[in-house]
Amino acid sequence: MEKIVKTADGSTTFFSERFGEPYHSLTAGALTEAIEKFCKPCKVREKAKKGEIKLLDVCFGLGYNSAAFLNEAFAGNPAAKVKIVGFELNLTIVEKSLSLNWKFLNRWKWLLRLALNNKKCELNVLTINAVTPKIELKVFFMEGREFVKKFSVRYRNSFDVVFHDPFSPKVNPELWTYEFFKELRKMVKKDGILATYSSSTAVRKALHMAGFGVREGVSVGRKSKSTVASPSYETEAKILEKFKYATSIPFRDPKLSDPPQLIRERRKGCIWLQNRATPLEVFY
Repeated sequence: MEKIVKTADGSTTFFSERFGEPYHSLTAGALTEAIEKFCKPCKVREKAKKGEIKLLDVCFGLGYNSAAFLNEAFAGNPAAKVKIVGFELNLTIVEKSLSLNWKFLNRWKWLLRLALNNKKCELNVLTINAVTPKIELKVFFMEGREFVKKFSVRYRNSFDVVFHDPFSPKVNPELWTYEFFKELRKMVKKDGILATYSSSTAVRKALHMAGFGVREGVSVGRKSKSTVASPSYETEAKILEKFKYATSIPFRDPKLSDPPQLIRERRKGCIWLQNRATPLEVFY
């Protein structure tokens, strides 16, 4: 059974026994993180002013990020049409999230209840669905790599915003690889923005290699800054400078199917080789 833990802003989240990590930042606060690390860097309010805004919620989890997205989108434009597509491994965690106090996001619990009462099967994948005049929500229950392999064509150039919020690269490396980000890039509009809490140079290099320009995000709950990326950005010079070090080597998963341990060991081996590489002797 998932353990409930309290975060810095007073909101609660669950602790994942499988991954050995909480679903949200304890030091930033679950709801604070949703607004400050995801919604604001992705300029949700500004993008909603265009009339329609579409989110890809990578690892839907408890639904906090999507609920915060709805809050921000309608604050920017009460008449906006909002679409959310997400994926998540654990249906139970989504159901149990309704038992928690979402604080100022409680107003969106009705939407999740509506979706949970409308289960469907698409291409042999369980989904929950909610459709109203202004909001569409669809969550696929499947592993993230399988989602991008199966649906990246359907959702090509679709998303204005991507919230990339898996468990950490240390325990969930398969959703932080160059190949995974390359598939996400196919689904993001040219001016779309991806936000993630990670400050890892290896993650930033993977995003850069996949076709995103990369910038530093914000520092909330810790000293290091989060990451913001967009096909329309230029990667910041201070980030590019760090790519010369071996520790910037990204995780790789060529067929989007390798086990996490192999993904970690592959990167470890590449770093070992690069650190021990010596230049060829030059004779004059």
